[in-house]
Amino acid sequence: METLERLAVALESRIPGTTGHSRRVAAYAGDLAQWLGLSREQSTRVAQAGRVHDIGKTCVPGALLNKPGPLTSREQELVRQHAVTGAAMVAGLGDRALAAFVRHHHERFDGRGYPDRLVGEEIPLGARIIAVADTFDALTSNRPYRRAIGQARALEVLGAEAGTQLDPEVVSSFGTRYSEVSYAVAL
Repeated sequence: METLERLAVALESRIPGTTGHSRRVAAYAGDLAQWLGLSREQSTRVAQAGRVHDIGKTCVPGALLNKPGPLTSREQELVRQHAVTGAAMVAGLGDRALAAFVRHHHERFDGRGYPDRLVGEEIPLGARIIAVADTFDALTSNRPYRRAIGQARALEVLGAEAGTQLDPEVVSSFGTRYSEVSYAVAL
């Protein structure tokens, strides 16, 4: 796991605006798992998956990860493979749940996500939690293709995506508890 975490940090150094992304996603996801009533062990596993959720991007060409404009459909497909590749990398740890969280963190609650088009609760809860944490952090971080938005606006976007892209219960818990946590500004 330590090796994968180091790779995740190295990956962030290749993509402007992502330094600290996996650390923040892990923190948000671990806390969110606890707020949803998961055990300490389960919450730790979700946080670990958050730490390496994008590890498969190490196999995506840097030019695609840093492209300032829209991706072609072929380029999108190459980037989307990171979920499958990352899950395969994590599977080597022998933790099927951890690998499933990584594989399914881009599934959508309405079934239009990837890689397997899972719907609602077919998506492992850990992956649904990571999806909310990942989306929030992506929205509040500058990226090559767009500027960051403020935290309050990001929470509004999460609310708008509840039930379509994101699990509404997970979004509700995050929105309710986020402002109470000290990392709201610190991360």
